[in-house]
Amino acid sequence: MGENNCCYGCIGTDGNECCIDVYLVLNPDELSLFKEFNGFIKVEGGGIYYTSRGCPYFKDNNCLIHSKKPLYCKYYPIFITGKPFIHDECSIHKKFELPESKKNEICQLQTIYPIYKRDWYWEDLKKEFPWIGNIESV
Repeated sequence: MGENNCCYGCIGTDGNECCIDVYLVLNPDELSLFKEFNGFIKVEGGGIYYTSRGCPYFKDNNCLIHSKKPLYCKYYPIFITGKPFIHDECSIHKKFELPESKKNEICQLQTIYPIYKRDWYWEDLKKEFPWIGNIESV
């Protein structure tokens, strides 16, 4: 984990909260990264990966695919789907506004990868993954 990783301030040394109960919106170029794992489904324009047990690529406080990890992860704590916003539970970034330049960059991504144009909420995941069951809406 490098000091230039914005998450380093949060995960500290144990990383127990990282990448646990998460879903990733994957563009077509990223599908091969997760297609072998339970929790992956293909949807129109890409795929979704959901895990409640922790990302299979997050080990020993490190992302094993850091250089090729999905854009959804690279932009976190910014959600790049629908209308981009900063995750309000991110203690490092919650005090900052989303810069216009970053919004424009994400708009470009949404043009290249239409799957990012759609808002993806927990309700959407419940429809796609019936086994998720009673996840609280975020």
